[in-house]
Amino acid sequence: MDVEQHQTERTLVDPAREPYEAERREAGLVTAYVEHLRLLGHNVGRQRITPPGELKPLYTDLFDHTDGVLIEAKGSVTREAIRMAVGQLLDYRRHIDPRPALAVLVPSRPRQDLLDLCTDVKITVIWPDGDAYATWTS
Repeated sequence: MDVEQHQTERTLVDPAREPYEAERREAGLVTAYVEHLRLLGHNVGRQRITPPGELKPLYTDLFDHTDGVLIEAKGSVTREAIRMAVGQLLDYRRHIDPRPALAVLVPSRPRQDLLDLCTDVKITVIWPDGDAYATWTS
């Protein structure tokens, strides 16, 4: 499945209150990383997963078919965002055969404790570093 196309980086949100603007930080992050991987010759896309008993499919953020890596993007490096990514990756991976390596794509280097969390569950962390990308590998 092809990578989701992000046409806008901001959207108006109105959950029964005064409308506010929400930034889609993940969209730009994913788009830039997809471009980076494609320039390296990688075949990238997404996975569509429909767990047993579920009516609606789940869509992953990014799948690097070349290296067999499932990547979840988060727009921040907060503990909540990293923990959400870890949970999503572990949930998705159960439904992909063969089981892929896992990575979290974030906008900057997380705190050491969060890098250690990812190391503990064997998840690589990727973030932009100038014109390239830095990685923290388990």
